[in-house]
Formats: sequence, C-alpha cells, structure tokens
Amino acid sequence: MSRALRLFRAGCVLALLSPVPAMAQDVPLSQLLVQLIQADIRLEPPPAGSGFPSHEAHFLPGVDQTLAPFLFNQQLVGQLATFPIGSPTGGFAFTFDAASGTFQRTTDSFGPAFADRSLTNGRGKFTVGTNFQYSKYSSFEGKQLDDGIKFYLSHQDLPGELFFEGDVIEASLRADISSATTTIFGNYGITDKLDLAVAIPIVSVQMDATVDANIIRLGSGQETTNLHFFPGGSASKSFASAGDAAGIGDVLLRAKYRFASMAGGGLAAGIDLRLPTGDADNLLGTGAAGATLTLIGSTTRGKLGPHFNIGYTASGESDIVNIPNEFNYRFGTEYVATPRMTLNADLLGRTLMDAGRLELQSVTRRFASAAGVAGSRTFDEYVARSGSLNLLNLALGGKFNVGGNFLLNANVLFAVNNAGVIARFTPVIGFDYTF
Repeated sequence: MSRALRLFRAGCVLALLSPVPAMAQDVPLSQLLVQLIQADIRLEPPPAGSGFPSHEAHFLPGVDQTLAPFLFNQQLVGQLATFPIGSPTGGFAFTFDAASGTFQRTTDSFGPAFADRSLTNGRGKFTVGTNFQYSKYSSFEGKQLDDGIKFYLSHQDLPGELFFEGDVIEASLRADISSATTTIFGNYGITDKLDLAVAIPIVSVQMDATVDANIIRLGSGQETTNLHFFPGGSASKSFASAGDAAGIGDVLLRAKYRFASMAGGGLAAGIDLRLPTGDADNLLGTGAAGATLTLIGSTTRGKLGPHFNIGYTASGESDIVNIPNEFNYRFGTEYVATPRMTLNADLLGRTLMDAGRLELQSVTRRFASAAGVAGSRTFDEYVARSGSLNLLNLALGGKFNVGGNFLLNANVLFAVNNAGVIARFTPVIGFDYTF
C-alpha cells in the first residue's frame, strides 16, 4: 500500500508539472488556422510612389469564402476539446456484507476503460488514479493533413466588371496537430448504490501549420503578372504559423446511482457535469458548461461482462466555438482472462447534432479574360452542408492487478470511420488504487 501511494503521488507531481502555460504565439490556437488561411495570405504591394493600385489584400476572404475554413476550424476545436477520456470509475467494485462485517468484491472483472458499468465502488470505498493519453490528428474526412487540405480564395468584388477578378488563390493547408492529456481522478462510494467522482484533465496541445498558396490566374492570364503576385514576382508562396498551450482542461463531476441490482450488474443512471475550466481560446477546453445523462447497464456471463452506456449531452453556449449537443453510446464487454487480468473491448459512438459537414464537390468558376473571352474551370472544393457528425472509435486493452487493490491499465483507441478530424489511434496508459 505504501508503494502504491508513492506511485500515485509521483504521478500527481508529474501531471501537475504540465499546466504551466507554454504559449509561443500571438494568435490563440483556436484562431491560428483561420488567421493563417484568411488573413495571412497577402500579395506584394506595389512600389512606394508608383501610383499603381495595390492588390495586396484583394484575396482576403469575404463572408461566403470564410465558410469552409471556418467550419474546418470549428470541427477541429470542438473535437479536440471533447475527445473521450478514460472513465473515472475504479476497477474494483465492493459491497458491504453486514453478516461478516467485511467488504466483498461483486465481480471478478476489473471493468472497462472507456465505458462504465452499473456496479459501484461500495460504501466508504475510495479510488484514485491517473490516465495519460496521446493523440496525433492525421486526417480530415479521409484526407491526410500532411498531404494538404485545399481551400480556394476568391478575389474581392470591385466596382465594375474587371477581368482580373476571375483569379483565385489555391490555399493548401498542411497541419501537424497533437494533444496529450493526463487525467487525475477520484471516485468515492457514498453508499453501496451511489458513487461520486471527479476527473481533472491536464491538457497539452501543439499545432504547426503551413499553407502553400498558389495564384491561379484564370482572368488575368499567365502573361499578366503585374497584378497578382507574391514577393519576387512569384505565383507561389508558403505561409507558416505554430503554437502550443498547456493547462487544466474542463473538469468533470460525476454521480452514478444503481437503481436496479442483479448478480454482477444491473442498471444505473449517471449524470456528468462538464465545467468550463479549460482555456477555450487555446483548445484546452470548450468554453461552455455541459451536462450528460447516461443510462448504464451491465451483467456477467461467466468470464464475460457485457455492458452498455446510452447518453445525451446538452452543451451551453461558448464564445469561442459552437459545441453541439451530442447523442453518445458505448457497447462492449470485459473478459476475465486470469484472476489478475481483464481484457476489454468497447465501441464508442458519438453523434454531434447539427454540427455541419464539409464535403468535396466539383465547383465551376466562370471568368472572362482581359479581351472579354469567357471561360470556366472546375475545382474540387469543400462545400458546407447541414447535418450531424458521426464519430466512431474502437477501444481495446486490458487491466492488470499488480497486487492488492492496485491496477495498471493499457488501452488503444482506434478511429473506425473517417468523419471529421481524425486521430487514427490513441494510446492510453494509467493506474488506479482503491482504499
């Protein structure tokens, strides 16, 4: 027990070292990509005193042109801030036997990692632990982020019908985005049927982005380079921006009440309260409170422990990003491989209600040359449409009893589909101890 306490204290010290802010950029992370795509791409101004009108800012997007990169950023910010963390429920479940005056374990399983079961800690039992997980976001709607997500910036409308307004800028975004989360949690059994828990995530986010901008002279033509060009007369230029942040994320408070009991399981209701304690400007939190109501069911069938969670999250309003309400579900089972090892598998589904989608469509752009000759060209562009965003992950892993009431756990989250911003796999390691 003293060894477990020393390990727990060491884990807390390591976790608490990470909240020190590490901001290295002037633009907050929640706006970094939008700023890079929408404001940083500027052309070369004309020489001073030349009298030639400046086209420097003619490709700063208007309202319609900002929609695609804005929704991309919305999805990125929202999904980073609400990415699943491990369950704060402990691996041991007890009940008090009045006849013998002792606590008895209610199941041989150590429980799931990313779902919950109806079993509770047991009256007076206290579990503490920590989990660490690392996510590297590699794709968007099936397109690799390091290959470039392309957006197209149109020329601003000017008085009259001017041929060079047909020019566009192709902005190809390459991004390296990752997050690391250390979650410290505690779970206490108020009664044999009621648990209260708290989870404190400590989040670190890093973002490195580059936009390769290319001027496509549809209207002005390749021979007309004195209108739209980057420094040095080039039609191409790269713009880069990077930043990082670290600190406490959105704290989670949880209550779980088991209202129907059966051997090895039953039915329970859980309510989670998400507090907006994280810095939403820098992707450490949502900037909005949220409440999740969950129906939890579990049982045992020999060595198997099937379970399900069905929940709905109502989110408040955030000044930083729109956090949609969410329907979520988790189905899976535990398998008691040995008395000291439990393996688990869970399917985690999330439906972000009316979050909006971006999909590639063929868009035809029409233009006229300086001589008045009409033309057109088709591009594959991201177009916004209404709808919900369905995210699906598979969690595989296990828990190992080192000794006494001390558990080590290791899991991996795999992205099953390609919707939204994807972290293809997320490793998770941690431990918990029950007193």
